[in-house]
Amino acid sequence: MINLSMVSDLIKTRAASDIEIQEVENLMNAILPNAYKDLLRYTNGFSIGGGVVIYGTEDIVERNETWEVDEYASGYISIGDDGGGNVFLMLKNAEEKEVLVIDSGVMNPTHATIITSDFRKWVNSGCLCETEQKTVIEPPDTCNIVLAKTPNEGLKDLIRIKRVLGIEISTADLLKGSKNPPYILIERFPYGKAKKLIEKLGPIGTVLSIEPMGKNN
Repeated sequence: MINLSMVSDLIKTRAASDIEIQEVENLMNAILPNAYKDLLRYTNGFSIGGGVVIYGTEDIVERNETWEVDEYASGYISIGDDGGGNVFLMLKNAEEKEVLVIDSGVMNPTHATIITSDFRKWVNSGCLCETEQKTVIEPPDTCNIVLAKTPNEGLKDLIRIKRVLGIEISTADLLKGSKNPPYILIERFPYGKAKKLIEKLGPIGTVLSIEPMGKNN
């Protein structure tokens, strides 16, 4: 649960609507983490004492373009910065809660540090860093591709998703699974290839989510 009542020097804004959030996901061709979307529904971005900024729907697209996140930190999205050149990153995954921090001049997840494993707890504390930190060793090499929500045009969109991803699931099973998302479409798929294929789907790809897997999963 998001509750910023105990955060001092907080400057927050109105809540974002689901339509505004969906527009961002469409523009970025990404599934935003649910924890981050919960924040947007509470306040559409905020700042603390003129330093830390968590982006709202009005600036997240522009900031990610400025930081060139897609090019240098593929699979991640910048959700804010500390005002001193450090950028906060989260994986483009509906269930993601972990937040990384990285120097904007490097922007390579292999050099990032995990500052929290719980996004909601982190923002409720005023974006304080947890004492235990660890370095991200390398980006994921495989993932599950998940149907996170039912596509707007139903069977038509599902058939396109099946064709582009090369899914072997029958159309009947795919339609049945789409009615009870999240529904795993492909397991242990190459992460980089998954991202490219989802980008190829365009706006339809926003109904899909990538669940990164480590080497030991």
